[in-house]
Amino acid sequence: MKRTIEPTRAGVRISASAAPDKQRALLDELARCASGTCSCPSPQYDKVQAMEVRAQPSGVTVELTVKPGEHIDVADIEKCLDHTAKQIGA
Repeated sequence: MKRTIEPTRAGVRISASAAPDKQRALLDELARCASGTCSCPSPQYDKVQAMEVRAQPSGVTVELTVKPGEHIDVADIEKCLDHTAKQIGA
């Protein structure tokens, strides 16, 4: 699974893509994260005010909006993405 994490004014943007046969599973898994039902063990959820998951032709984009005064630990997000990749077999 390829991915990039970049800071934004509101928080963090994650762009991820997987092999064509894994793309739907990736979108489904990240949608579970947005609904708060994914299996990623992370304390970062408490820092997120909003999470938007969008399917793109080239992959999936996740926009994390951080609560005022909070900061997302990018290293922890990397661990979550590793976990997600394992979940979908990518």
